[in-house]
Amino acid sequence: MRKDIILPGAAAAVGALGFGLRRWHLASGFEPDTGLAIPGAPAVVALAVCAAALATLVFLAVLGNRERRSWSRAFRGARDCPVYMTAVVLAAFLLLLSAGVEVLAYPGAYQAARSAENWGLRTAGMVLSPLRILLCLGGCPCTLLWARNLYRGGKGGRESLPLLELCLLYCVWLVSNYQNCAANPVVEDYIWEVLAICLSLLGLYYVASYSFLKEGRPRRTVLACLMGTFFSLTAMGGGISPAELLRCGFSVLFLSAHAALLLQDHPEEEEEEETPELTEEKEAQDHA
Repeated sequence: MRKDIILPGAAAAVGALGFGLRRWHLASGFEPDTGLAIPGAPAVVALAVCAAALATLVFLAVLGNRERRSWSRAFRGARDCPVYMTAVVLAAFLLLLSAGVEVLAYPGAYQAARSAENWGLRTAGMVLSPLRILLCLGGCPCTLLWARNLYRGGKGGRESLPLLELCLLYCVWLVSNYQNCAANPVVEDYIWEVLAICLSLLGLYYVASYSFLKEGRPRRTVLACLMGTFFSLTAMGGGISPAELLRCGFSVLFLSAHAALLLQDHPEEEEEEETPELTEEKEAQDHA
């Protein structure tokens, strides 16, 4: 069974269903006069069932995969997978577009933040928004650098910092999202966006861990990446801002691509191919 195709495809399909359910929820799940959530709205129940079903499917599919893999083994397939490289490059430019959209919207957001009485909203608009723009601008080359490291192999991805910049971006996004939504008593109005950010951050963290640990945790990584894909697609149906929409698109492409790499079959014992970096090290040791 080609888990590297079936599971990411299932996450995308269920996420597309979640997108439609979220649109339905916004149209019928709130009181027209007060804006309060209707208890037991069918759309919310359906979204919860979809999330639970996808999590169960992925968990059962990766349950038997107990083998931990090194960085070089986990992502070796990137060199021979043009689909992966295309997805990651597109994801990088989505971050760049997100920064451009936020730059265009910043003057209005700044004026609104200055007039806000709440200290948290002023902070989110005047401080966190420029920080998000800078991190999105930096996230584009960091993503491309990470993809280059995977393509070249060797030690280029060992203790590599690019993905830590992306993790920082999502941390700042989570804080700014909290600042904007903390005063909203209707949790169902924003919970799916929070879950999208949290699961995407967790997926990025687990992918980055392969670069710093001797062996990564493929089951946790795949589960976090595919659930991040689902919640990001669901959040895209929730009327979020264009910049957030682009960042959710980044999450979908980046996380599903890495989940597919980790789900590829690898022989139990496979010697690592010699790269120019490893060859130079061996020659230096021989001369010494």
